[in-house]
Amino acid sequence: MTGLYQQSGDVTQSSGSFLASAPVELLTIKGYDDFLAKQKKLNIDVTTVVSEDKSCAYVMRDSDVVATVGEEALENLLSQINA
Repeated sequence: MTGLYQQSGDVTQSSGSFLASAPVELLTIKGYDDFLAKQKKLNIDVTTVVSEDKSCAYVMRDSDVVATVGEEALENLLSQINA
């Protein structure tokens, strides 16, 4: 299996830390579902919070944003809330 993303050897420690801590962007329903499934498998408690204006959503771990939710994934979340 080939990796989808590989850091080059010239990544500095500070940029490597940033890349490891930057929130993931979840745009598809499958991507969102897979991300939540992985968190559950790793026993990491996360909560999805929709912004007040419903323009985006965030997956939170404690007070940290670990992912942003948009496009198809956001539309699906909003349709479940409004159902």
